[in-house]
Amino acid sequence: MRVVLLSVVVLAIACVAPPRERVESLPDSPYPTCPDGDEPEREIASGELRAGPVMRESTVVESFSIVERGCHVVFTGVLDWNMGATDVEVVYDRDLRPIRAWKRGTAPGPLTPRERTDIRSYDFRGERLAMRRRGPTDEIELWRFRLAPPAVVIGPGRGLITMWLRRAHLEVGGRVREPAADIREPIEIVRDVTLTRHEDRDDAALGHVRVYTIYGREPIFADENDVVVGDLAGMQPSRLVRTPMPPPVPREGPARPRETP
Repeated sequence: MRVVLLSVVVLAIACVAPPRERVESLPDSPYPTCPDGDEPEREIASGELRAGPVMRESTVVESFSIVERGCHVVFTGVLDWNMGATDVEVVYDRDLRPIRAWKRGTAPGPLTPRERTDIRSYDFRGERLAMRRRGPTDEIELWRFRLAPPAVVIGPGRGLITMWLRRAHLEVGGRVREPAADIREPIEIVRDVTLTRHEDRDDAALGHVRVYTIYGREPIFADENDVVVGDLAGMQPSRLVRTPMPPPVPREGPARPRETP
């Protein structure tokens, strides 16, 4: 009986264990570059989304671009709203699997931008997902996740989902379930997530769109090239929104994903 009880306790502890642990050191993880050093850039997709008239958070503005850079494909995104701002870059290989992700979050408030900024980089090249974090005090923290690097990154905004859509190539009614790193929250989650493609719809504002969900909710709309163009919550292409553009949140200078943290 004691053995059974002990096994139950150990299993319960394992189930609630934090997804990451702080460590003293991590393997070197230089910024991804191509072996031959040739990295010409070519933009293959872009978008600018804003909160439409039915969206509760009316100040949300998101812009993103996807470029081929030599042997890599790079997503760059910027998200602003009245609760803060986030800059994101994810470097993928040619098969659209993540190699490195970078996120800078800036909170609003009276403090200096440095004191309101949190920067994290995630390395997908080792046996386990690793993270480096630079917080408001400039201390560099090293973290290692308990799971292997996932195949998907889910980040702030909607544009980043484009990368998963373009790799999955789902037909209507299709679905795929893959491990994903959801880096939207202060404590990241790594778990299996289902992407489902539903029946296309004709939207009054967006026209004919493809409809996807993640987590079985969060409907997202994409065009015929699987580039995200909005969602059911009210995000729309910026050209369809007639209200003045909200001012951007002041940041700690331009994004520098190659250099920080």
